[in-house]
Amino acid sequence: MNNQQVHKRASRAIPNGNADLTTTTSTVHKTSQRPKSTLSTHDDSDSRHTDVETVKRLRRLRRKTKTNQAQQKRALLLEAILGTAFLMIMVLLVLQSLQENDHERGNDRLASKLMRLNRKNQMRVDLDNPQIMTDDPNGSGGGGGLGGGLFNLRHHLLKVIQYKHSDYMQYVGDHSIAYSKLRKEYDALLPFGDEKSLERIKRFVANLRKNEYKNAMQHDMPYDVHNCPMHPPPNYPYAWNVKEVLDNWAPDDPNPREYIYQGLCVFDYETEREKAMKYREAELPFVIRDDPRVLRTVERWAQDGYLQRLLGENTRYRTEYSPNNHFMYWMRPKKKNMQDHTVPEDWKPPTEMTRMPFSEWLHHANVTDDKLGPDMEHWYFRLIGCGEMGRNCDKDSSEYLFDELPFFQPRDGNPLYMPEPRRQKGIHCRFGMKGVIAENHFDGSRNSIALLGGERRYILAHPDQCENMCLLPRGHPSARHSAVDWSDPDWEQFPKFADAEVNEVVMQAGDVMYLPTHWFHYIISLELNYQCNTRSGITDHYLHSIEQCG
Repeated sequence: MNNQQVHKRASRAIPNGNADLTTTTSTVHKTSQRPKSTLSTHDDSDSRHTDVETVKRLRRLRRKTKTNQAQQKRALLLEAILGTAFLMIMVLLVLQSLQENDHERGNDRLASKLMRLNRKNQMRVDLDNPQIMTDDPNGSGGGGGLGGGLFNLRHHLLKVIQYKHSDYMQYVGDHSIAYSKLRKEYDALLPFGDEKSLERIKRFVANLRKNEYKNAMQHDMPYDVHNCPMHPPPNYPYAWNVKEVLDNWAPDDPNPREYIYQGLCVFDYETEREKAMKYREAELPFVIRDDPRVLRTVERWAQDGYLQRLLGENTRYRTEYSPNNHFMYWMRPKKKNMQDHTVPEDWKPPTEMTRMPFSEWLHHANVTDDKLGPDMEHWYFRLIGCGEMGRNCDKDSSEYLFDELPFFQPRDGNPLYMPEPRRQKGIHCRFGMKGVIAENHFDGSRNSIALLGGERRYILAHPDQCENMCLLPRGHPSARHSAVDWSDPDWEQFPKFADAEVNEVVMQAGDVMYLPTHWFHYIISLELNYQCNTRSGITDHYLHSIEQCG
């Protein structure tokens, strides 16, 4: 019964046979698949979550990789820079060692290059000078090829690390490697800056001053030239008749005299600088002695061989030649002055302008007295440091003068030597051989004159003596100069000269004279000497006297 009922229910459930069976089977299959579809949805969600995490991890990994790569590149670059710098330092040390050895042997190519570099630093290319050899064997100045590039790199590296002496000034002076090495060598040899070194320098310079000059008229004067009052006394500086002064010491005789007609005060730099400033502000001449900066230059220039190395072996400098011992400044006459007979028809230049190396001049100048005399040949050597005037002021501008003479640098706060630094007209040096005479004249600006070796006799006259100086006329090639030969005056031709009043002073190594605008000066070299001066500005204190006659 039960089986039949079951069979009937089954039959009713499947009335169409196979078709119903297919339907039922399909339904069962779909029913059996529903759980599987639900599981797949959960799996896809998990898979997508996993993919996002993976992408994030990959991104983080890529960023970290890039950071590591950048750090590695920086590290490699730093290693390359340090390695290159180390290599360059080693190359420089090797080259320096080779140069030192080559200088000793004197026959190596690097030594020749260094010598040519030194000449290049000390010389300017000019038609009057021998052609300057470049530092490149092919004449390209070291600029071609790998060798030239390394040379230029070495040169610039040395410029960066080169020695800067205590007197270094950024805008003027000699900034060459050659000069830096020279100063480093001598600054180590001659230390400066403490009490011990100052005492050494003072003793050294004092030993250079072999002669003592006494004032012949001290008892007739209201002041002592070596102990002057704080303020200039009336009628300062005292003066005497020119004939009396010249009879006491003839200009053609450079041999020292015990007594001279001195009217100028001599101040000690360390103890009487305030006094000196009072006279400077009053525009009156004086001498200041023992400025440590001046003494330092005197000591350095007195070292055997220093000036030869400083000035170079081949550089040719302005030099004046005279068939006798007289030198008078001149300019080429203008045509109009020739036509109006301001210049005589038979006028000839009193000296000959030439150029020569320092060693050649020294050969002429450093001779015994038997080869000297008023009627023998003389040479007057000259250096010019152009400074802010620009190098065009001279063909062989000696810019190292601003380093050698720091007291003449155009700095503010140096009113004793440099009242108006912005109006400085360079530094001019004249090296005189024994017996040289610079004829009497006046200059149109303030003058500070330093003697850095030897002795010079200065005969001075106030601008109010202009009428008695018997000047050459304006427009003459040697205007501003006296027409009188002071070593042999023609009193009949120039009677007014007999009324002139003058005073004298002998400058020695380490002295600096302040000479105001328009003061007359006549100069005699008593021995081989080095004198340098600088000018800074013009005053009109004495202009009226000069306008009346000069």
